[in-house]
Amino acid sequence: MPSHPTRTTFSILILLPILIFLLAACAAPSLGEPTPAPTPITTPFAGVREDPQRLTLIQTDLPDGFRKLDNTTLHEGHNAVLFMNPDAVSGKDDKRVLGVVDEITTYEDDADARDAFENDLLLTEQDIAQNIRENESAGQGDIQVEVYHPGLLGADLWRAFKASYQLGGTQVHEYRYQFMVSNAIGNVIVTVRANADGGESAPGRKQADAIAQKQIDKLNQFRAQRPQ
Repeated sequence: MPSHPTRTTFSILILLPILIFLLAACAAPSLGEPTPAPTPITTPFAGVREDPQRLTLIQTDLPDGFRKLDNTTLHEGHNAVLFMNPDAVSGKDDKRVLGVVDEITTYEDDADARDAFENDLLLTEQDIAQNIRENESAGQGDIQVEVYHPGLLGADLWRAFKASYQLGGTQVHEYRYQFMVSNAIGNVIVTVRANADGGESAPGRKQADAIAQKQIDKLNQFRAQRPQ
């Protein structure tokens, strides 16, 4: 596990351009602040003691139709995966959720994770807009990013954002979730096709929230209790 909270993760920035490129290439024509919120262990510290490759989401955790496209591990205590729904992207069905990026990093203890979450990994609306703007496939049109307030449960800290922009010829809404569960930090990005009028898809948003909640629940499943 990372021994220093300054060892931040960058694979989500590696995988995200891949997702944007794939979505743009296959796309059909257009139709804040942190919020408070079992594996045997051999050390006094409890928390999440598990290989992140077992902590990240798998295909069966997602709605039907998703396929895993890539998997990245930058160092011990880290894993990131990329999923896409080919039929939704190509327009063969009317499902709204197009792609998911999921990343988990475990730290030595809660204090290291909290320091990373509140400092090294701190995100703003401007950071996300710039990240999207740097990817050519996202286009250079209007990019709107705002703080988002989903009803996530089970995280010690969380923040979320919603971004709206053109991906190829398709208007999308992208939901970004960042949360801390004990000594583990998760980043989940869900890309959802907008409605025909460019508005937000309520079913798509609901599925995005459910995917983020699934990841939080999975971390809590592996969250061992501190010995009394």
